[in-house]
Amino acid sequence: MTSRTIPPYDHGTPEAARPFGLPMCQNRLSIPTWSYAMEVRPPARVVEIGTYSGGFTCAIGVHASRIGARVVSYDVCTPDESLQDLARHLGIEFRQGDVWHLEAEVGALIAEPGTSFVLCDGGNKRRELRDFGRYLKPGDVIAAHDYAANDGTGYENRWWGWGEIWQPQGDAIARELGLVPWMQDYFDTAAWLAYERPIPSLR
Repeated sequence: MTSRTIPPYDHGTPEAARPFGLPMCQNRLSIPTWSYAMEVRPPARVVEIGTYSGGFTCAIGVHASRIGARVVSYDVCTPDESLQDLARHLGIEFRQGDVWHLEAEVGALIAEPGTSFVLCDGGNKRRELRDFGRYLKPGDVIAAHDYAANDGTGYENRWWGWGEIWQPQGDAIARELGLVPWMQDYFDTAAWLAYERPIPSLR
């Protein structure tokens, strides 16, 4: 019998996966991981920085729509036209513009009552993590995509073929902002670096 090796996550392709037939630059574990995160801590809203095609946005929008969570995604370009009907059905709000010109709007959205998930997947993950992390309320979550566990000397790791933010960089920003790691054992395999603003102890 001839054994076959299954390609792990199609590293290096513009669209690394198509879960549910939706094109996205994510590995195949991102969707179940974020879905589980919404089970563990149901958000009132998901704020995404960096829409790309909109496939990932629509995939997480399925779970968000089931729990009544709002999904707002920002990018300088428009998502794939073929996804517009699905996005409307799911209630996803695509907003076009430079988030650094819209920072006050994004910050106000994050600061609204209820838990916010902030997904940083734009062109500057470190700046997004630092600047938008300042708006987090206790219990809010912020995460940066294209995370690699190494020190920045290379781009590949076991789970993802690209790195734009490394754990030491994320941890330094988190310490600066008073954030702590959140569900990182799960997010490691999804190539996301996740933190929360902890809820103060009642003791």
